[in-house]
Amino acid sequence: MRLLDLHIARHIWASVAIVLLVILGLDLMTALGSELDALENGASFKQVLTYIILTVPRRIYEFMPLTVLVGCLVGLGALANNSELTVMRASGISVWRIVWSVTKAVSMFIVAAALLGELVAPVSQRMAEIEQSQYKGVASTNGFWLRENNDYIFVQSVRSDGVLQGVAKHRFKNHNWQQTVVAEKGIFANQQWTLHDLQEVSVEGQNVLQKGQSTAPWSVSLKPHLLSILSMDPQHLAIGDLVEYSQYLDQSGLEAAPYELAYWKKSLQPLGTLSLVFVAISFVFGSTRTVTLGQRVLVGVLVGLAFNYAQAVLGPASSVFGFTPLLAYLLPILVCFISGLWLLRKAG
Repeated sequence: MRLLDLHIARHIWASVAIVLLVILGLDLMTALGSELDALENGASFKQVLTYIILTVPRRIYEFMPLTVLVGCLVGLGALANNSELTVMRASGISVWRIVWSVTKAVSMFIVAAALLGELVAPVSQRMAEIEQSQYKGVASTNGFWLRENNDYIFVQSVRSDGVLQGVAKHRFKNHNWQQTVVAEKGIFANQQWTLHDLQEVSVEGQNVLQKGQSTAPWSVSLKPHLLSILSMDPQHLAIGDLVEYSQYLDQSGLEAAPYELAYWKKSLQPLGTLSLVFVAISFVFGSTRTVTLGQRVLVGVLVGLAFNYAQAVLGPASSVFGFTPLLAYLLPILVCFISGLWLLRKAG
């Protein structure tokens, strides 16, 4: 049986590797094209190339479920077209034993993707965004909100050196506006935040007062290491960072849904990849030798896209309709598992 496992694994490993190279190559070419405007605005090709290379671990992690799905279809399809699967079954090897061999073969990619997404991709993606900030000016231009007691704080952007640009602090008491402070930047030094070049507008009795200051201390619980989380898309963060920042938002009374959605999506990705493998195996055993390689690849891509779109729709819908994000990401996985198992039972 070891020879059987190794024979199946070699076909799947080679197919997954080829599919990954094709998908990754096309995506990197698209990424390079999207950075052409930076080249026109003075960025060097070396800077752009460095940025794109640093995003490779994140791209591999994101493409792994689709890559494994299509790779399994191609690898097992080659065995089916050569009648090798038929010979295996005629020699007394059950469908479920072949399924076990395939599962062991793809487990290497599932484990590698999980480690890549947790340990390597977040770090390299952060480095990539710092590199991009050097030729675009800022690490984050989306802005973000914070809450500290009665203060609602908006930060326009974060520079690559950790300096906050465009800080606006609004203070309310009993739902009534009390004060607004607008600062050009905020700098963390000597274990404390300091606002620079600020204007303060406040209400005192029936009067509105305005004054300016060059610097002022800023008491806020925001830790500098959280800035790397704030400036990145939640989908690109490690699970530990997602948990930490979700807790910070909950304690501040702010919405943590995007980070909770990203947490469940990343946590369930290994299970989702395995469910897609079941679908791939069931398609191959159900189609025998009558399906071409192109048809199998097309089916794999369509199933993978449908799976991703289902999670992309159900995830935000969980926030709107109030059901748990766990169900949103688990439902497409269960559908794939049940469909795959049902088709395999028919084939077996």
